[in-house]
Amino acid sequence: MARDCFTKWQSFDARNDAGPAAGVERARDCLTPDFAAKLAGAGTGGSDGTAGGDNDPQAGRAWDELRAAGTRSTVSVLAVTPVGGVDTSTSGQVALLLNVRRETISGAGPAEITVSTPAVTMLVGTDGTWRIAGADLENAAGDAPGR
Repeated sequence: MARDCFTKWQSFDARNDAGPAAGVERARDCLTPDFAAKLAGAGTGGSDGTAGGDNDPQAGRAWDELRAAGTRSTVSVLAVTPVGGVDTSTSGQVALLLNVRRETISGAGPAEITVSTPAVTMLVGTDGTWRIAGADLENAAGDAPGR
């Protein structure tokens, strides 16, 4: 679940996506409602690097630049492991370390490939569905707009 959700959330195509929060909208069903709202700019945002929804003028200008350059970025989650190697899924909460490969292309230019190791926190809902409830992208180069 973390692999698919993170990929939907962080991949983008500025040529076709409506705006910087498009990834959040794609991944909304696998994010907790409060985390999705925070990512979309409805929360307080800012301090943890998650500000920048469609209503953020700086995100809008950055998105316009990405769109003009024809930028698109595809994320692949290569590996998922519990932080510290400890499986805490029976508690209903788990912290996961992801090994992520991002390929970003602007226009007809060459692909720029980066690798990062973001961490996500997942919570299980009353229906048994796991959703991403938080993310630490501090050391993750090349984050998608609207993260």
